Amino acid sequence: LFPYTTLFRSVMWFAFFLGSEGEAVREFNYEQLVVPGLLQTRDYAAALTEASRSVAPGNRTKVAELRLERQRRLEAERPLVLDVVIEEAVLRRPIGGWDVLADQLRHLLTMGELPHVTVQVLPTGVGAHSGMDGKFVLLEFEDFTPGVFLESHPVLGARYDVEDPVLIDTYSSIAKALRKEALGRRESKTFIENVLSELR
Repeated sequence: LFPYTTLFRSVMWFAFFLGSEGEAVREFNYEQLVVPGLLQTRDYAAALTEASRSVAPGNRTKVAELRLERQRRLEAERPLVLDVVIEEAVLRRPIGGWDVLADQLRHLLTMGELPHVTVQVLPTGVGAHSGMDGKFVLLEFEDFTPGVFLESHPVLGARYDVEDPVLIDTYSSIAKALRKEALGRRESKTFIENVLSELR
């Protein structure tokens, strides 16, 4: 029963996270494997869910649509301020094929031009860095303490926490360090453009 209990808790935490994301004013997202959900194209999101073994076949369309629905926060009158740091490998992984990847990279460039969206790339050549323990999302609110969503170390499954000050301070510090270790906004744009040119 242990794996099913872990899965249930993961789903519960993710649902809590989604509700909180709807109220957040700022989000920091560090990703090692894929483009953050808020910046995924429809085809990229569909390819990810199609490849997933943790999403039942009958639910894959719904999961992909949920990612697109979340993106409406970026188009609101008072949009979510989004900062993302992604590993270089994310830009080179042909999820959905090379054409889908190329469209996804172009979308990243377009979204990165928005004043409330910052896309930074962490080159592989940096070596060991502050985010080695894994992906995470840090949410900030106007009237509440920040929240951290984890899907890797130091938890099994997923966890969304707004009550552990040590955890929140730790990941706030990691986010700050990652922003410094990654390429700046303009340098990241150039980096993505170069990767895109290599695909043609």
